[in-house]
Amino acid sequence: MHALAPNQRKTQGSNLSALWRGVVVALVAGLFGTAIHASISYVGNDVPLVWGVAVAWLLLGLLIYWAAVSSGKLWSGALGFIGCYVCVGLISYVGDDQLILGMQYYKYLPGPALASALWMYGMIVPAIIGLVLALRVIRKQHRQN
Repeated sequence: MHALAPNQRKTQGSNLSALWRGVVVALVAGLFGTAIHASISYVGNDVPLVWGVAVAWLLLGLLIYWAAVSSGKLWSGALGFIGCYVCVGLISYVGDDQLILGMQYYKYLPGPALASALWMYGMIVPAIIGLVLALRVIRKQHRQN
């Protein structure tokens, strides 16, 4: 018997698998995104090019999209985003590490402070894009069934 192609599945995943995917997204995007967001290059001597934020946003958006589409439940991707935001908040709050800098350091460290602000407060952008794209795919799958 041949297996159905992923876009021809007749049943959706369980709530437990959707929850599991949301937790994986939260931890992977929160930890790896925080680690990679501070990758910075400088144009000239003063202009920071925060390319690590773009990579971290791409990672977050793709993981949110994956969680929602693979489970067939949009709330799985939303849970992944909320969990990622909580994970990043905990990293910035707990400990003496300097992975996330506040904007009060912009005068002294403009690149890392800007990257931290964009990562923490801008992560809603790839999350919304990933969720909207996932919603389109999920609706298309429901229409075909």
